Amino acid sequence: MVVFKDTNLDSLLHYSKKVQNSKNICDKISGLNSEAYYYYKTKDFKKSEKIVNSTISEINLRITSRDNSLCLIKIKLSLLNRLFWIFKNSGEYEKAYEQLILTSKFIEQIRNDYFDSFYYVINNELSKAQIKYELQLVEESKTILNKLVHTIEAKKLNSQDFFQHKALYRKKADIYNSLGKVWIAISKKNNQLQLLDSASFYYKKAYQAALKFSPPHPDSKFIYQLRQLDVLIAKKQFSKSLEIISQIDYPKNTIKTDYSGEISFYKTICYNHLNNPDSSVYHAKNVLSKTKLPSNRIIKIYDILSNQYLTQNKTDSAYKYSQLTIKEFNLAKEHEQKTYQLLYDNDIQKINQLNDTIIESEKRKNTKVVVSIVLIAMLISVYFIFKRKKYKNEIIEKTSEIEKSQIKTTITKQKVNYNIEDELEDKILDLIKKAENNLDYLIEDFSINTIAELAQTNSTYVSFTFNKHFDMPFKRYFTKKKIEHALDLMNNHHIYEKYSIEGLANQVGYKSASAFSRAFKKEMNISPSKFIKNLRQ
Repeated sequence: MVVFKDTNLDSLLHYSKKVQNSKNICDKISGLNSEAYYYYKTKDFKKSEKIVNSTISEINLRITSRDNSLCLIKIKLSLLNRLFWIFKNSGEYEKAYEQLILTSKFIEQIRNDYFDSFYYVINNELSKAQIKYELQLVEESKTILNKLVHTIEAKKLNSQDFFQHKALYRKKADIYNSLGKVWIAISKKNNQLQLLDSASFYYKKAYQAALKFSPPHPDSKFIYQLRQLDVLIAKKQFSKSLEIISQIDYPKNTIKTDYSGEISFYKTICYNHLNNPDSSVYHAKNVLSKTKLPSNRIIKIYDILSNQYLTQNKTDSAYKYSQLTIKEFNLAKEHEQKTYQLLYDNDIQKINQLNDTIIESEKRKNTKVVVSIVLIAMLISVYFIFKRKKYKNEIIEKTSEIEKSQIKTTITKQKVNYNIEDELEDKILDLIKKAENNLDYLIEDFSINTIAELAQTNSTYVSFTFNKHFDMPFKRYFTKKKIEHALDLMNNHHIYEKYSIEGLANQVGYKSASAFSRAFKKEMNISPSKFIKNLRQ
C-alpha cells in the first residue's frame, strides 16, 4: 500500500480494503488508515474523519496489549495527524490545534523502548507553525520553522536506513515549503518585495528535497510550479503568471487529484487584477464548483465575485456574494478566536503543571528556595497573561480591519537574516574586489545594481553581503574610494590642478561638479576648489 500512496489512489483503496480482511490486527488497522488517507486525498473529509475516529477507538481498546503495540502506536499517531489535516484544511483551527495537544500528550505517555519520537515531535512542531501561520502569527511561525531546520539538518542517519532517509527528505520538503509561505507573508506584512527571494529560495530547497523521494512523487514538479506562481503573484506579476500557467507541466494521471480547481483559483486572482471581469467570474465559479477550499480562499473568491458583479451593475449577485463573504469571514473569525483561546488555555495548563511540580518539590526544600521558585512561577504566569492579552488584541485588530474593509499595516524596517548560499556570497565578494582593482567604481553609472546584475541577483543581497564583510555601507565605501582617487590625481599629477571642478568630477565618476563638491566636502571638510587653491600656494 505504501507504494500506491503517492502514485495510484485507486490501487491504494483496493488493497486497503483487501488488507482489512486480514487476521493480523496491525494489517487490518493499517488498511483502515490507508482507506482514511484515500478519502482525505479525494477531499471527502467527513468520510475520512469518520473512519479515523472509529479506527482510533479500536486502537485504544487494544493498545495496552504488548503484542503489536509499537505498530498500533505508530498507526494511532498517523491517524491523529490525519485528523489535524482534515480540520486545518476545513479551516477549523480550534479542532486542529486540539489534535496537536492530544498528539503531544500521547507521545509523552508512550513507554516503548523501540519507539523513536524524533519525527513525530518534528511533525507536531511543524503543524504548530502552520497553525500560527494561518492565524497570521508569521514571526512566531518562522521562529519554530527555523529551529526545525537546524534540528533536522543536524540529524545524523545510518546510511543504510532507507526508511529514515525517506522520512528525512519528506520532513525537509514540508519545512522548506512552510518557510516559503511564511516569507511571502512577511514580505506582504512589511511591504518589502525583496524578501520574496527568500520564499523562492526555500521553495527551491523543498523541490530539491522532493526529488529525493523514493518512490518519486509524481506531482512534485507541478507543486513546485504552483509555489513559483505564489511568488510571482505576490510580486504582482499577473501577466507573467498567466504565461507560466499556460506552459505548466501537469502531472500524469497517477494520482486521483483534480488540480483544475487549483489552477482556476490562480487564474481568478490574475484576471481580477488585470481587470478582465468575464474571465475572472468564469474561473471563480469554476473554483467553487470543483474544489473544497480553506476559508481564506473562499473569502477571497466570494469577495472577487461580489466586486466584479458590482462593477457590472448586477446588484443582486453582488449582494449575494457580499453576504457570503461576511458569513464566511464570521465563521473564520470564530474559529480564530477559539484557537487563540485554546493556545492560551494550553499555556495555562503548562503553568499549572509546572506549579504542581514546584509544590511537590518544595516539600523537600527550605523556605527561602520555596519563595524564590514561587516568584518564578508568578513571573511565568504574568508572561502568559501578557501573551493572552496579545492574542486578544490581535483578534480585535483583525476584526476591526475586516469590518472597516481596510488593511492597515505598520511597515517597520527590521534586520533580516537573508539565506544566501555560500557560492553566491563568494561570487558577490569577488565582483566587488574586481570592481575595486579595475577602478570600475570611477565609471559614471557604477552602483550597487552594477554588482547585482553581474551576480544575477538583487541589490538587497549585495548590500547584505557587503555589510557583512565591510565596516560601512556600499555607497559610502565607494564614495571614499572616489575621493581618495581624486586626492591622488591632485597630489601626484599636477596637471589636474588646472582642471575645472566639473572636469575633475568627470574623472572620478560624478555627473556634475555640484555632486562631486558635496561628496568631497563631506569627506574632507573642505571644498575641492579651496583644496586646489591650497595646493597651488
